[in-house]
Amino acid sequence: MNIDFLIPLLSTAFVLSIPVALAAVGECICQRTGVLNLGVEGMMLMGALTAFLGAFYSDNSWIGVLAGIAGGVSFGILMGILCISIKGEQVVSGIVVVLLSLGFTSYLYGSLFHVGSTPPRIDGLPPIHIPLLSDIPFVGPILFRQTLLVYLSLGLIVLLSWMLERTSLGLALQAIGEKPEAGDAAGLNVDMLRWLGIVTSSAMAGLGGAVLIIAQLHLFADNITAGRGWIAIALVIFGRWKPLWVFAGALLFGIVDAIQLKIQVMAGGIDSIVPFEMFQALPYVVTLGVLVLSAIRARRNAQPSALGVPFIKGQKH
Repeated sequence: MNIDFLIPLLSTAFVLSIPVALAAVGECICQRTGVLNLGVEGMMLMGALTAFLGAFYSDNSWIGVLAGIAGGVSFGILMGILCISIKGEQVVSGIVVVLLSLGFTSYLYGSLFHVGSTPPRIDGLPPIHIPLLSDIPFVGPILFRQTLLVYLSLGLIVLLSWMLERTSLGLALQAIGEKPEAGDAAGLNVDMLRWLGIVTSSAMAGLGGAVLIIAQLHLFADNITAGRGWIAIALVIFGRWKPLWVFAGALLFGIVDAIQLKIQVMAGGIDSIVPFEMFQALPYVVTLGVLVLSAIRARRNAQPSALGVPFIKGQKH
């Protein structure tokens, strides 16, 4: 565990944490409005596909990023119609969105590319070295030699965290997640604010899918998000519905994910006597284990009171 080992490991962990962090912080904001968005995995997967298609056909990674956000929002609108407009059951609606996304992305990608042994790739974005900061011993190579997309994503996470905790809009979003009837009586438009929450969540999930493709993998495959959307939902609980704590949980996921990749390589990859699927499961097992422990140790339930409950004006719950 010397410096030459730790620097690449932590640099990789930082990058790996960003897609999950984006989806998790977006989901945190959505849940604080009272909407349980279980469709995050589907929105993230759709964002990954549309980001790949946008970058592939335009030969421009930034168009891919915008396409990824739009792809996530498209499924967010569907989720909003089901949960907010027609007051559907939120758990069932989220599962429907995920299943629809799994089938649709697989069909569309297969129809466009008829992928054989070699899947098409995109160039992605190159890392940039921030002058002076990138030369700081140990910290510089980890934090200041990443792609511009990673820095923008980190800035967006901080901005949304500040918005939720420090602005009147953030307080309004939290109010309708706790007591929507009181918020409505105070003149807040509950449905509009919940729409804002679901669109924010889906845009962040779509951006997370775009970061996964454009800043990391540079290709697309069926179910490429591999459960990261579900982990994002779990991290909201781990972080007690506090965006910065949610981000800390995503960093933990990234560290464990980077460690399992190193272990795979050291163990011989697919030629290892230990099935590589066991290594791949490690980040999810650790994250869920920490989630359970944090829930047990929590002194109080921080869940928004109206989470998962459709708001019908004039009806008390």
